[in-house]
Amino acid sequence: MSAAPLALLRVLDLGGAESDGVGRLLADLGADVLKIEPPGGSQARREGPRVAGTSVRFALQNANKRSAVLDPSDATDRERLIELAGAADIVVDSGDPGTAAAFGTSCAALSQRFGHLVALSVTDFGTGGPRAGWRATDAELYALSTALSRTGPTTGTPVLPPIGVASATAAAQATWAALAAYYRRLRDGTGDYIDFARLEGVLQSLDPPFGSEGQAAVGMKRANELWRGRPRNQQIYPIFGCRDGYVRICLLSPRQWQAMFGWLGEPEQFADPKFATIAARYAASRELNALIADLFRAKTRDELVAEGQTRGVPIAAVLNPQETLSSSHFREVDALTSTELGPGADAVVPTGPFVVDGR
Repeated sequence: MSAAPLALLRVLDLGGAESDGVGRLLADLGADVLKIEPPGGSQARREGPRVAGTSVRFALQNANKRSAVLDPSDATDRERLIELAGAADIVVDSGDPGTAAAFGTSCAALSQRFGHLVALSVTDFGTGGPRAGWRATDAELYALSTALSRTGPTTGTPVLPPIGVASATAAAQATWAALAAYYRRLRDGTGDYIDFARLEGVLQSLDPPFGSEGQAAVGMKRANELWRGRPRNQQIYPIFGCRDGYVRICLLSPRQWQAMFGWLGEPEQFADPKFATIAARYAASRELNALIADLFRAKTRDELVAEGQTRGVPIAAVLNPQETLSSSHFREVDALTSTELGPGADAVVPTGPFVVDGR
């Protein structure tokens, strides 16, 4: 890993499930991440689902880290934790109070004690303010961040996105904040204390509250033009049935529309140049999608994806989890790998959002 971007970075990971993903991202980029666990191991090790006695979530979120056990009731171990923090570049903790509190300190105190240190505290709502004592699941982060305003039918019960997307989103933002502070440390020698709220990370990073439309575009509209319920934009990225499942398409640019228009056989009712705009196609989406549905119905997913790629129409097969894990595409781009989660128990797992290949 000598060529990895963060090969010289030393990280002390004191956190639990809320921040494990931060250390994983840093470790994937080559940092030496040492995770501190109490006697008996982290509570997150016992969370389900489990394979061969191993927590799948813990294994994925702590891959590429080293681990050590320190007992907060032992005076020698308390001193050892302070020494490790002083030798680190970044300390990551989570919860309020976090693991550091059990050792008689905190991220804020460590930051003050070691001027070079970047100390990152990850909590659901921050360590101050009226919601500091609140705790949030992924589903609650989706709801409070406005993400649920864009899922499911226009009326009725929202459809929860997969559990873990909110936590992973927050972890990426927290990692970025820590690296930005570390970059500054490299320039002027001054560390920092970061009080990071996961809700703010999710709110900052998931799609704008008005769906696929950008915040700047929304800001130019009058309030009475905005739809306040769950979105009526399901027709923008429609899903179509085909012979062996479903595919999803995305038509945004005029070039993409012209390719789809040709694929449909250039129907006269959509020959007007105005259909090069999203607004015109959206207004006629019921008729347009009926034509596309008829075109796709008798073809397989593979046939549709292949022809879409040839024509320049963004299209993808809708895969279930089992199909995704056996996908040749994800294998060929190194998005999946096999690993031993427990004794004699191999599993296919995601490698992470990036690959460090030396280039």
